[in-house]
Amino acid sequence: MFSLQRTLGRDDEFFALLEDSAREGMQIVETLRGVLNDGSAQPDLESFAQARRKDKQLTTEISELLMYALVVSLPREDIEALAEALYKVPKTVEKFAERYLIAHQWVREFDFTRQLVVMEEATKSVLEMVQAFRGDAGVAEIKRLDARIQRLENEGDKALLQFLEKIYRHNLPPLTGIVLKDLIELNEKVIDRCRDASSVIARVVIKNS
Repeated sequence: MFSLQRTLGRDDEFFALLEDSAREGMQIVETLRGVLNDGSAQPDLESFAQARRKDKQLTTEISELLMYALVVSLPREDIEALAEALYKVPKTVEKFAERYLIAHQWVREFDFTRQLVVMEEATKSVLEMVQAFRGDAGVAEIKRLDARIQRLENEGDKALLQFLEKIYRHNLPPLTGIVLKDLIELNEKVIDRCRDASSVIARVVIKNS
């Protein structure tokens, strides 16, 4: 396997920023759990917006670093794809919180625990994968983490279908059904973005092994 850190010391600057971005994704899901655990409260959207803006700044710093770095060991397009996938995690969670704020009086009685658990595991796995990538953990470890995220995506798909079945089978008010469907689809998009980030890392590592 190629060495990610021996090629140029600058590589670690990219990895530090990518790791910070992955950590923001995990932390914003923790914030969402706090909101949903208190069904009587409205979410404080500013905390979500701050997390998203912070991650956007990290993405901007990565783009600027790419402009000025003459040589990097990773394909520039892969760095950009990974940064974009990581940024979309807090961006999508913020959208979830916005929709929940608008219509929480209609959906606060519904339990999103299973969806939250999958999101937490997916974002945690992405952070571990970025850390493993940064540390030259090797193809086997990257494949293991990638397989875990793929399993979580499958689990998220099942949770989505079960939630949709609950919506369709129960005689819910139309507006409640629409809001719930919107929320769980946003949840699924968070997991999809985790999968996208995982796929970029796995592709680069396997290609260069």
